[in-house]
Amino acid sequence: MKNGKRTFAIIGIIILVLMIGLILVFNFSKGFRQELRVKNMAASFYKYYYEDNSDKKDKDEIKVFLSNYAASGLRVRLGDMETYIDTHKVENYKVLKNCDKEKTSVIIYPKSPYGKTNFTVKVNMNCKK
Repeated sequence: MKNGKRTFAIIGIIILVLMIGLILVFNFSKGFRQELRVKNMAASFYKYYYEDNSDKKDKDEIKVFLSNYAASGLRVRLGDMETYIDTHKVENYKVLKNCDKEKTSVIIYPKSPYGKTNFTVKVNMNCKK
């Protein structure tokens, strides 16, 4: 009889640990997905920002312009990114519906050689779980 209770207890503990693990994975993966979506939005934003600001400039002027932001970065809120980029793609960002559009932001740091894809992103997330 003791072996049966012990086996039942071990199975119960294993199930409990698995359930806790799944809950943690789901919560962490949602946060990871949200941050990844924001980074993707930042990349789209920077692409459009770069194109809008390089239309009438040669490569040296673009380099000088973007190098001004290399240290301080371009701070952009989620709401501003949504407005600036193609808003028809918003359905791809449903995972961000619980994010504060004013407090969730990115800082985009242009880096040498200051091309359309030469940047790093720091994300500041403010989302409900």
